[in-house]
Amino acid sequence: MKRRCVIEEAIGETRAGIYEGRKLVELYVRRETDTGKPRQGDIFAGRVSKIDQSMGGAFIDIGTEHDGLFKFTNSPNAPRFTEGQMAEFEVSKATEIGKGPVLKFKQLTQEKKPAKLSGDDLKTMLAKRYEGIEFAEATVSVIDDATETELAIKGGGTISLERTRALVAIDVDKGTAVSSFDVCMAALPMIAHELRLRGLGGLIVIDLPNLRQPRQRNTVFKAAERAFADDPNNVKLAPLSRFGVLELTRFKPELSLDEVLNNRIGRPTTETVALRALRQLEREGRAHPGAKLTMTVRHHVMNWLEDGHIDWKAALTQRFGARFEVIAGGTPGIVADR
Repeated sequence: MKRRCVIEEAIGETRAGIYEGRKLVELYVRRETDTGKPRQGDIFAGRVSKIDQSMGGAFIDIGTEHDGLFKFTNSPNAPRFTEGQMAEFEVSKATEIGKGPVLKFKQLTQEKKPAKLSGDDLKTMLAKRYEGIEFAEATVSVIDDATETELAIKGGGTISLERTRALVAIDVDKGTAVSSFDVCMAALPMIAHELRLRGLGGLIVIDLPNLRQPRQRNTVFKAAERAFADDPNNVKLAPLSRFGVLELTRFKPELSLDEVLNNRIGRPTTETVALRALRQLEREGRAHPGAKLTMTVRHHVMNWLEDGHIDWKAALTQRFGARFEVIAGGTPGIVADR
């Protein structure tokens, strides 16, 4: 299958969209502020900080906020570790919010302290994930609307998505639609698409409209199997429960789009709001050549910008010149003064 990737080096972040034919199937955001966070495929020098026989593994200090988790079954040829020992580890599953990454053993090392040794940027990672993929540089603006929590089903009904600490909960509501069966059949391909598009995974619970006929229930489950058949990540489905609940797990090697952009209650983080404002300022700068631009932002956004997380002033100056001013105040917006 022919794949292409549209990639954008935006201020403070790299954005990418993967297309299979003309269909957008995956979205990614990597932020400059997350450069040190462990990602799948990264190599770290780590120190064994604690061995826990009860869980069959060890916690590894890799120099990040949270220790990594190494399970003995992940690398059966690994040596018998002792606490304090140094070794090289590869990230097999990226860190989740509040947790450390899952690691596998690479080799022993002479490194003296925990540190990141190597890792791929987003473009290199995607080139490895999809051999032969074609890249093009362009704006990837669809990301701004890609974490909507409620979706309309054609023909009636809605899909609601909620990310919790333990799982992703999805509710399929029949609404004004006539047939529960038709709603289920229409919802499943949409759900499979959205999970892949947003990078959602782990335990996923889908509450479908109740179907009383066993034949319909069997048909719906087969439809679920077809919907996830082409997912490049490992998906495991459990039989549909008597209450119309479909449970599945989807391997999630990286943070989902929602985890990057939003906080735990699904609202954009201050960083997200700040970077969106900078994108808007850049667009206005290109649309009004020669004009002086004044952008007003909320105080908490201004505080984030002034804290020096990224060198946004230099980036904007390089892109359209030093003819902008950012101030904190009332209603957010941009004024162009010729």
